[in-house]
Amino acid sequence: MKIIFPITLLIIAGVMSFLFAKPLYGDVKKLKSEVSIYNLAIDNSSELQKTRDSLVDKYKNIKKEDKERLNHFLPNTIGNIELILEIEKMANLHGLPVRNIKFESMSADGKEKKVPDGSVVAEGNPEDYLPYGVFPMEFTVEGNYSTFLAFLNELEHNLRLIDIKGVGFSVPTITATTPGSEINPNIYSYELKIEAYWLK
Repeated sequence: MKIIFPITLLIIAGVMSFLFAKPLYGDVKKLKSEVSIYNLAIDNSSELQKTRDSLVDKYKNIKKEDKERLNHFLPNTIGNIELILEIEKMANLHGLPVRNIKFESMSADGKEKKVPDGSVVAEGNPEDYLPYGVFPMEFTVEGNYSTFLAFLNELEHNLRLIDIKGVGFSVPTITATTPGSEINPNIYSYELKIEAYWLK
């Protein structure tokens, strides 16, 4: 009888530990893994804060003129009017009149559109999710070839980021003209397709 009681207690203790201690041990193990994940996240957060502070310090040390140049290189708005005026200014310096300016009006973000019920849905175009926007534009200039090359060179070296996507030209057609008016055969009409970029 004296042996049965301790054996019974051992069995009860074993059963109790199996029923209660094992789940608790599993919970403790899970909590330890979560704590290690959170500790890693805290370490990463500290590193990110150091990196952010370092970048903020570097940005503060950039000269005002350089910041303005960067903003002109890749502005944070489409700036279509400023772009048109800038192109016209460059063309006028070379005596090239700008005509037939064409561009599509677009929203400032390019990511959303409204449907008739008033809700907002995302566009399906993958370009809508890029960190930058593309502003396509077409225009025509008229002048001789050497002047046009000089204009292209200035457009290429302009600070604003612009890609020339296409160039077409047409020669003047000589038709019957009124007396005293002549068509200069060296003046061509050049059609340019460009794309300018901006940060969303």
